[in-house]
Amino acid sequence: MEEGDDYVEYVPVAKRRAMEAQKILQRKGKSSALEDELENSKLAEAKPSLLVKASQLKRNQPEISPTEQIVQQEKEMIEHLSDKKTLMSVRELAKGITCTDPLLTGWKPPLPIRRMSNKACDLIRKQWHIIVVGEDIPPPIKNFKDMRFPEPILKMLKVKGIVQPTPIQVQGLPVILSGRDMIGIAFTCSGKTLVFVLPMIMIALQEEMMIPIIPGEGPSV
Repeated sequence: MEEGDDYVEYVPVAKRRAMEAQKILQRKGKSSALEDELENSKLAEAKPSLLVKASQLKRNQPEISPTEQIVQQEKEMIEHLSDKKTLMSVRELAKGITCTDPLLTGWKPPLPIRRMSNKACDLIRKQWHIIVVGEDIPPPIKNFKDMRFPEPILKMLKVKGIVQPTPIQVQGLPVILSGRDMIGIAFTCSGKTLVFVLPMIMIALQEEMMIPIIPGEGPSV
C-alpha cells in the first residue's frame, strides 16, 4: 500500500515520551551551560586578575613626576648602600682589613668653605638636590676655582665649555679630593666621569712634584 502525502508515521507512546524527555534534558543542559557561564563571569568580576589588580593599584597611586621617581629610586639605593662593607674591596673583605682614615691627599678647600656650618652645607645640598649619607662629609663647593684645581686645568675645562660644576661634581669632587671613599649616583651625562678623572690628575701631579720624572722615564715625545 502506497503512503499518501499526508501520511504520518505512528510513534508509540513510550517512544514519544522518551523523545520528549530527551528534549527536556537538552533544554536543561543549555540552560545549565548558560548559567555556568554567567556564574563564571560573576566570579571573574568578583575576583579580578593580577593584571587588573595591578592596573587598579597604578590608577589609585598618586601621580608623581619623573624627577620625583628618580629621587625616590636614589633614596632606596642609598639605603641599600648604608652598610660600610659595600665600599670594601675583595682583598679587604678577605683579609679583614678595615680602613678608618681617609687617604692623605694634602688637599684642603679654602678657609671660608672649611668654616661653613652644617646648616649652610645642607642648604646648598638642598638647592642642588643633593642627597648624602655618611660621616663627616666634606662641604659642597659650587665652583671649580674653590676646588683649587691648577690654572691649566681650569683653562682646559673652560675650553671644553665646562664652567659650572654639576650637582654630582659639587659634592663628589670635594669628597674624593679629600681622600674619601664614595659611591655616587646621578643621571647619565651628569658629569660623573670628571668626578674621578680630575682627582686622578691631581694625584698624578702631586706625585710628580714629590718624585720628579728623570730623563728616560715617562712617555716618550
